[in-house]
Amino acid sequence: MKLNKRTIDRAIKHLDLQIIHQRGSGYFYFVSLTTNTQVGESVGICYYDQIDLSRWVDFATYAIGEHALNPHI
Repeated sequence: MKLNKRTIDRAIKHLDLQIIHQRGSGYFYFVSLTTNTQVGESVGICYYDQIDLSRWVDFATYAIGEHALNPHI
């Protein structure tokens, strides 16, 4: 299955997150659906389908934990 933003957003919606791609930079960011602020550090991957969907969910879960430890990120 070819991954895209919609598929990843559906998989992480239960975490109150969506994914944002910084076009041209090769980075993705998780943004809170509630506060519209970045959660955690960026993910340095160029294309949505470079990793599988379960890995995206793992990155999102990690970002939430990271954000809880350092809310200024």
